[in-house]
Order: sequence, then C-alpha cells, then structure tokens
Amino acid sequence: MVLPLAHTASLQQFERYARIAGIDLAAILSDEHRQVLIEARTCEAVSATALVDIFQIVAIAARREDLGVGFAMWCNLHGYGPLSLLWDHCATVEQLLRLSGRYLHLETEAIGSTATYEGDEVAVQQFLTVPTLLGGSQYLETTLTVQLRTMRLILGQQWHPSRVEFNHPAPAQTGFHRSVFRCPMVFGADRTALVLHRDDLAREGPNGNARMTAYLERQLEAARAARRGDVLRPLERLITAQLGDGGMTLERASHALGIGARTLQRALGAHGMTFSDVLTDVRRRIASDYFAYQRRPNLSELAHRLGYGEASAASRFLRENFRAGIRTLGRRARAARLQIGAAAGQRDK
Repeated sequence: MVLPLAHTASLQQFERYARIAGIDLAAILSDEHRQVLIEARTCEAVSATALVDIFQIVAIAARREDLGVGFAMWCNLHGYGPLSLLWDHCATVEQLLRLSGRYLHLETEAIGSTATYEGDEVAVQQFLTVPTLLGGSQYLETTLTVQLRTMRLILGQQWHPSRVEFNHPAPAQTGFHRSVFRCPMVFGADRTALVLHRDDLAREGPNGNARMTAYLERQLEAARAARRGDVLRPLERLITAQLGDGGMTLERASHALGIGARTLQRALGAHGMTFSDVLTDVRRRIASDYFAYQRRPNLSELAHRLGYGEASAASRFLRENFRAGIRTLGRRARAARLQIGAAAGQRDK
C-alpha cells in the first residue's frame, strides 16, 4: 500500500521556526523523526503521519499548547507547496475553498477538508486522515490558522470568523488563540472548523486574478490527474468527513465518489482491502486520536464520532480492535503524554 505523503515545505519552515523559538528538535525527537527532518531538506515529500507526529510531540515536550497557531502565524504563506501558489490570486473565499478542497492532497494527505452549509453559516472543517502516535491537534490548528490567513488575503486583515471550533480541550492559556482568531472559540467540539457567515463566501477581494488562477489550476489539475488512479485516499477522506452522520455504506460512498459500487470494490481489491477494512481503519484512527487528547473519554461521544447509534457498539469496537476498554485506553494515552513531558523535563535539568 502507498503511504500517505505530505509536501516537505511545511516541515522545512517548521524546523526554522523551532530554531528561532529556541526549541531543540534534536533533543526532543526520536532518531526516526530526526531522520524525517533530514530527508525534508532535500526531498519533495515525507510521511504525512511523521509530519503530524512531529508537530504533536514537539508541542508536548516544549510545553507549547499554542505551537501550531504560533507557527502558522509566523510562517511564510508563499513557502508552502504547489497549492500555495493559488492563494494570492483567488477572487472569493468560495473559489478559495473549492480549489483548496480539490487540491489539498497535493499539499498534504494528512488531513481532509469539507465545507458544510448550516443556515446562514458555513462550517469549514478539517480532519485527520492518517494514524498518529499522540493525536493531531497541533497540526490541525496549524492548517486551520493557515486557512484563516488565506481568507484574510481576500476579506482583509480585520476580518474574523463567526466562531472557531476545536475538537480538543482548551489549553491552560487561550490568550494567544483569542488574539489570532478574534472571535468566540468553542473547545471540546466534535469537529475542528472555522465557521463564517455565508455572505463572506461571495465577497470579492482586491487581488483576484482570473487568468493566473486558471493557469495555476491547470497545472494543479495535471498533477492531480497523475494520482487519480488511487481511490483509497479519497474514500478514506470521505468516510472520515461523513462518519459522524452515520449510515456510511459501500453504495453511499461509491455514489459520492462518482463511481459504481463494483468498480470501487475492484479498486479496493487491488490494495488487498474491502470497504469494511477501510471503514475499520478510519474508525481506529478516529478512536486513537480521540483518546490522545480527551482527558475524560465518554463512550456515547465516541460512539457518535465512530458513526454508531449505541454506546455498546463503540465498546465492542474498542474490545475487538484495541483489546481494551475505554478506561484502559484513556490511561494509556495519558501515560504516553506524561512520558514525553517527563523526558523533556529531565532534559531541561
């Protein structure tokens, strides 16, 4: 199976940011993750899972709960991968979201993004699509903040969302988050999303360039076409985005992807997988991420996120796939975080 990849531009910038912020990556990261940093200096892509893990591990070890937001506000928006070439030229947020959703995987296969219309509001949600060691809240906060900055290129630097939602508990200090987003914040939500007014979608910015946007889109479409044969990644992103709504079936998924159910089955068979296998893998990833940051895991809440109508179904899933119950998994996750924090504390002495 082809592993999910991410463009190295983000990691290259993160290494520079850590140096400026006085964070010793060499002392924090394992040999394996240090090797990923070295590869990122010369390669075009690295493991998407490793990228997410590096952000999370560094935030825990450095005791920087605002690391993702801080990095995203510092980074050069033009220093990302091929998708960043479009950001300066989109005329509206609606166009930005359409193009970002279509070509996000060329930048990173670690996350997916959806825009959901909810009355007068639009929720622009981002979610993990790769397994992680300790969750991916820092990486998601990074990408969400980068998205905020790209929207402000169109709507102006004084613009702010209606609210921002995070699917993890609030950090001990939220002052920096408030200064960046300048809107109500909801922590412990069941999604990570920017929520904006529907009217903001069509408001035209001053820098829209239709010719340049069309030219760059053709280039990105050519790169996208080269990856079109792999149906596994789009299916994983689709299931992750819609699992909480329940009722995710092979037929529903194939319809959303625009292919026949049998065609989807054959494509998955080429990977040695079935639809049920993919569904289980996505649920395992969502459960692992949930335990990574949730201080008080709740079985009913987890059941909803896994697409189950009953808490008992979620309990069976945990027993079958993790060989443990909700309390044991919660304790293991907390112990892993404490271990990294303790190791960092020893290095500081």
